[in-house]
Amino acid sequence: MQKSRKKKEKKKQKNRTWMVIVLIMVYLGGLFVYAIPDLQKVALQKENEKAVAHFQEAVEDSQQDRSGEQTDSTSATSNQIPKNAQLYQEMQAYNQQIFSNGQSGLTDPWAYEQETLDLSKYGIDDGMIGILDIPKMDVTLPLYLGATQEKMTKGAVMLGQTSFPVQGTDSNCVIAAHRGWKGIPMFREIERLEIGDELTIQNCQETLTYRVSEIEIILPDESDKIMIRPGRNMVTLMTCHPYTQNSRRYVVYCDEVGTQPEKTADTTADTAEGVGSSRQENVTSEQNRTEAIAEDQRLIERDTLWRKAGYAGIGLIGVLIIFGFIPRKKH
Repeated sequence: MQKSRKKKEKKKQKNRTWMVIVLIMVYLGGLFVYAIPDLQKVALQKENEKAVAHFQEAVEDSQQDRSGEQTDSTSATSNQIPKNAQLYQEMQAYNQQIFSNGQSGLTDPWAYEQETLDLSKYGIDDGMIGILDIPKMDVTLPLYLGATQEKMTKGAVMLGQTSFPVQGTDSNCVIAAHRGWKGIPMFREIERLEIGDELTIQNCQETLTYRVSEIEIILPDESDKIMIRPGRNMVTLMTCHPYTQNSRRYVVYCDEVGTQPEKTADTTADTAEGVGSSRQENVTSEQNRTEAIAEDQRLIERDTLWRKAGYAGIGLIGVLIIFGFIPRKKH
């Protein structure tokens, strides 16, 4: 009788042990699934850092090669982004071309996805044309040519049929990025940018600095809002708005530092009317930014809170599994 009871208790203990093992495995599986975005964030961040480092190294190597000028300056290896006159001049020529034809190729969203230059002949096989650095947002992203879905999962993209970020006038490089992707912030914190903040773009030859001049919220089909503005060398940042939604676009206009003429007493921009217009633009931009922050802050905070609550809930379940099912010795 006693032997039969011990056998039952042993079997019960064994079943309990297997139940604990199954619960722990299910728990760890659930934790892994929930943590996938954070794991992807780490992996994607590493990939971005590697792409940025490779680009910078290639540019530095190209600069050293050019300083020697021992070989043809237009040559390029298959794995190197060359800094040479031909690539840079082709970018500038393209900018002039689309300005002169009124960006007639910018007809539909499909045009945004196109690689408007054949970069492969310069050894650029992944479409990466630069590095975008925005200190105010604490973001550094690789910049790719063509707004395809694949490229947008890796970093920021330059819309096809818009200008390359190089020196010159009559150009506007329109750069888009997700409002966060797989844990990488990308343009999630775009509302941090204020008029006067600066960002940089490193291209195949140089690093250019741009300053925020205007902020606006537009509709997705308002392509006229991202067209070239004569006499200006611009970069326009664009992302979805509100956060996690796709109904509008948050747009930040920037001008290359030093390209705009200084206002003097002799210029029309310095008249009372001109100053008033400039002040009104600044006020409007700040209103757009303030309204966007109010609209998005709740959504961003809710998203962050759900993530924290999820981890807290997973932790609580783990504690319940440990203390609820693991037997303790009787005294």
